[in-house]
Amino acid sequence: MQIFIIGFMGSGKTTVGRKLANKLGCSFYDLDHLIEEKEQQSIASIFETKGENTFREIEKQRLRKFHGSDHYVLSTGGGTPVFHENMDWMLANGVVVYLQAEPAFLASRLKNEKSKRPLIAGKNDEELKVFITKMLEKREPFYKKAHFEFPAKGLNAQKLDELATTLTTQYPHRQTPR
Repeated sequence: MQIFIIGFMGSGKTTVGRKLANKLGCSFYDLDHLIEEKEQQSIASIFETKGENTFREIEKQRLRKFHGSDHYVLSTGGGTPVFHENMDWMLANGVVVYLQAEPAFLASRLKNEKSKRPLIAGKNDEELKVFITKMLEKREPFYKKAHFEFPAKGLNAQKLDELATTLTTQYPHRQTPR
């Protein structure tokens, strides 16, 4: 089983992905960390020195060339599903889980991480909320194609168990046709 965790930055993809992999007894990987290892520089540095378009191309290549174990959970970057038909590729090659979150929740989680995240660097709290709202409007049509959707807010151990059970009992079938 290959599981791709998607959602907006700050939705908890890495934390949830790691915990889910542990519950399922499989390997966990983070796409951004894989990119940083291969490129030997941070995502912020790649954005700054090479630009977003180059980063998105590197991201596509790393996603498509990734070869983990037979069973793994891979957390993606927030924009991964939006570019280069990555969402269609993930849907065809595994099970996609969308961690859905509202703008206010995301803004509260991201307000202290602006220096680490190139797309929100330098934004004040109000600009951050506006940015998140606008980006979610653009990205949700991609996110909503996921096989499964779970709320990021309040995703506790019990709900994580439910997610793990859902994935193991319904894989590879989609939860609802979209």
